[in-house]
Amino acid sequence: MKPAAVFYVLGTLLFFVFAFLQFNDATQYGNHDAWIWIVLYLIGALFNLAALFNKLSIVPVYIWFGFTAGSLLFRMQDDQGNLHLDWINPSKYWDDSGNQMIQQTNESGGLVILLIWALIQIILLKRQQSKQTPAS
Repeated sequence: MKPAAVFYVLGTLLFFVFAFLQFNDATQYGNHDAWIWIVLYLIGALFNLAALFNKLSIVPVYIWFGFTAGSLLFRMQDDQGNLHLDWINPSKYWDDSGNQMIQQTNESGGLVILLIWALIQIILLKRQQSKQTPAS
């Protein structure tokens, strides 16, 4: 199996699992925004699945990359609009007791994963396109 195919299989499985894990948000954080994260992770899974079968154009991945980058910047703001770059630091994912995850940093981490994954997909799709385009 080619490395790109392994990447796409791993991404498909990983994001389907991430989507499934979001069903606990209401009990874990006391809110009901799980549907947003389920949709985001399902999009990530479906992009990987489509790429696995060579059915993914690069344009939607560029759009997805921009959307996740914008979402990450928005998520890293507090209620007053201050940007907290430290929210992407994995050491900030837990409260001081170490028993409760902090939602903002957890969500920022999920967006970082989606963003990096989209960037790698763009690179792989560009390589695939360059191999298919005959040299002039």
